[in-house]
Amino acid sequence: MLRNSFIILILSVLLLSCNNNKFNVDISNIDLDLNIKRLDKDLFQNYPDTPNVSKLQKEYGKFLDLYSLGVIGIGSPQSERYKDALMQFQKYCFEYRIPEKTDSVFPVIEDISIKLTDAFKHYKYYFSKKPIPEIYTFISAFNQSVVVDEGMIGIALDKYLGRNCTYYKQLGWDQYKIRRMEKNMIPVDVMRALAIMEFPYADSVDNLLNQMVYEGKIQYFLDAMLPNVPDSLKFAYTQAQWEWADYNEEKMWAYLVESETLFSTDHLTIRKFIGDAPFTQVFHNNSCPRAGVFLGWKIVNKYMEKYPDISLKQLMEDNDYQGILNAANYRP
Repeated sequence: MLRNSFIILILSVLLLSCNNNKFNVDISNIDLDLNIKRLDKDLFQNYPDTPNVSKLQKEYGKFLDLYSLGVIGIGSPQSERYKDALMQFQKYCFEYRIPEKTDSVFPVIEDISIKLTDAFKHYKYYFSKKPIPEIYTFISAFNQSVVVDEGMIGIALDKYLGRNCTYYKQLGWDQYKIRRMEKNMIPVDVMRALAIMEFPYADSVDNLLNQMVYEGKIQYFLDAMLPNVPDSLKFAYTQAQWEWADYNEEKMWAYLVESETLFSTDHLTIRKFIGDAPFTQVFHNNSCPRAGVFLGWKIVNKYMEKYPDISLKQLMEDNDYQGILNAANYRP
């Protein structure tokens, strides 16, 4: 009897914890059929036969233009030399067995589709009037991860083959970047790219504080779109880095204030706190990277807690970054 009571208590605590997540909104009535088109398969399926460019154009339209010009750089599909350039790209990829490796990791993408469908249902919940972009997957020959344009998002599956993929080490990439090249990062990277496209950074004064709050808004957006994804994954932190950031929040903020760095317009200084790196340079080597983003997220959370009537839409459209800090009265 005592054991059963203990189990009920644990279940109650877990249920309460789930309910405490304010981003666990009801999306059950949102109808969304997310169709992901796999250019990565269609582009290589007939190799070494001559590619059917007209068929690809009909199926992929403007995205084929974006892919050809902006991702693999072989020119416009309307060009006379396009077919030959495409065949050369195919040959290069097959020589290095990139399609084979990609297909071994992503023979199907139902799991990604389910996660992205859930994310875009949350997007529709908060931004009901915004259209859902078309989603495409492709092979970039390790060139890009996620590309966005109006009405479309492309995912380079060959950039998510897993941290043990030998290609990444052969290319000489840093380990902290390789660690993020896992398929569970795809929903995070997709929704982050969408947020940056829909809500670009906008301020006449470019300083560290403004960048911090802007990045904090992007992270808050990810919380709303991916409520069941761990915070550490949304920040691309290891568990140790997450714990370091959480423990040292007050000290990091004190450093920025006392060193008068908060309003710095020096691009190198801003990059130290916002840019991608294995750790934040001004702190210890075991510190979290992008410490300014973490603090910006804390500021935005404080602001939204203090003003619960402000919608996510209002937050994302608010470019008064210093006003958000002032109103938040952030004191870690």
